[in-house]
Amino acid sequence: MKVILDEKLYDEIWNRIEKEYKFYPSVNKKIKPFEFDIENVCYQLNSYWSIEQEKIVNDIFKKISNDDIYALEWQSDCFEYNPNENIEFGYHYYDKDREVEVYFPSYYPNGDYYMFLSKDWSYGMFGHPWRKEIYIFGEKIINEFKDKEKELNITKL
Repeated sequence: MKVILDEKLYDEIWNRIEKEYKFYPSVNKKIKPFEFDIENVCYQLNSYWSIEQEKIVNDIFKKISNDDIYALEWQSDCFEYNPNENIEFGYHYYDKDREVEVYFPSYYPNGDYYMFLSKDWSYGMFGHPWRKEIYIFGEKIINEFKDKEKELNITKL
């Protein structure tokens, strides 16, 4: 896991998310936060996730690919990481160089927009914190989530 400190890369990622997925953060429930030109599914999150449910989602990402992916939190630190690292739920540390506490996002969007995205942009999971929704896109990950709906306590919208 490494924090994306390169401002140019950070800006490129967020600009592309805004352009390709029409990312529009809002508390207005009538406004869709994302639009996709790729196969996608939206799920309602019916409960906060346990450590076991976080592990299920991490295992889904591990099953799909051995490649690094992006873990993004809107207007916060963002990361490149590999799901095989099995980063513990609630992981954080103090960055002495920047004099800040660094928090790795959970798969459950609990306060801000969290996005987990393949570096080739072919699949991912975007979370909306106020709507308690996740948006899954890309055929491989959609099929994996479909098989785990009951265990994750999610409802397809």
